[in-house]
Amino acid sequence: MKKHKKRRPWLSRQLRRRPRPVWVLVLCDALLLGLGLVTFALFHHVLPRHEQSVGIVTTRESLMAARSQADEVPRPTDAPAAEAATMAPAAPEGTAEAPAPTETPDPDAPKRSVHTTENIGWFGNRFPDKFTDGEVIITDDSYKSSHVNITLQRHKKPGLAFYVADIYIKDIISLKTVFAEDTFSRGLRESVVSMNKRVGGVIAINGDFYGCRADGFVMRNGELYRKDTRTKRDVGVLYWDGTMETFSPSQFDIDEAIARGACQIWNFGPRLLDENGEAMTKFNSDVWGLNPRTALGYFEPGHYCFVVVDGRTDKSKGMELKDLSKLMHGLGCVRAYNMDGGNTSVMVVGGKAVSNQSGKGRITSDAIVIVDN
Repeated sequence: MKKHKKRRPWLSRQLRRRPRPVWVLVLCDALLLGLGLVTFALFHHVLPRHEQSVGIVTTRESLMAARSQADEVPRPTDAPAAEAATMAPAAPEGTAEAPAPTETPDPDAPKRSVHTTENIGWFGNRFPDKFTDGEVIITDDSYKSSHVNITLQRHKKPGLAFYVADIYIKDIISLKTVFAEDTFSRGLRESVVSMNKRVGGVIAINGDFYGCRADGFVMRNGELYRKDTRTKRDVGVLYWDGTMETFSPSQFDIDEAIARGACQIWNFGPRLLDENGEAMTKFNSDVWGLNPRTALGYFEPGHYCFVVVDGRTDKSKGMELKDLSKLMHGLGCVRAYNMDGGNTSVMVVGGKAVSNQSGKGRITSDAIVIVDN
């Protein structure tokens, strides 16, 4: 019986009969390598992927408890009267009453711990004239209620447009951060307008776009989601007591920040003011030229500002980092931190953007929002 030879596929036969030139083989290798890189980028940087939180949580109550223990250390009996009035804890039940406080108590304030020297993250008595007794007063450029006071200024001149929101809050929980689709992830994105509307925000800006990177630190509303020390970017930290600090990568210690009561950690930068609150000319960034910008400024606990600069248009070219630093210093900030910029930069009031995103705009992974509560 005659055996039939198994024939090779046509392409294989052609390649054996007609060897390809070296340049064709190199081109095929390059195309295959490119396809592999595109596939890797697609799965690691583009397609949404939920990520696991580190799971470390800080709260105002835990910070108050820690300070409470520190307050139990005996104090000299001859302390100055002013210091004693500020530092004196409330009298335990069954003992003589403590001297009346010098400030009028706020009925909405969190309950003061017996040994706590201050209401952590509560600023009602710090700015008594900034809040109403309950009514909400809204104009085109301002919002004032019993918990929030915001004044928006729009600055426009030839070749430059920027927006400054001066913000007072009664409680630190009014400054919150929001994830796209309320999910910690890589790849999920949402407009700042949508995020602000979903949480009932008064005003919002874009955050640090944590979702486009795998390294660095991500802490939001008291929960540490990412702890990756490979970062080479500056770090911005907001604590439960309302203070804000900025760090170079070599200065930052995540464990120390958690111990001190960090509630928000951003990892983009750069920081815009030095340790003394002065303007800077050199920055830990390659994007120093004219660009759309977003920045968070800090004056004192409970007093902050949002700044957004339009850019990449004929009406507004944008702002260099050195000029943004001068602006934040001129506003009176003692700390300032640069968020993601470019097409991401946007300021939103209610359900509408008040700034002009460059290009077609860019949706992002997170936002910073002021809520009225």
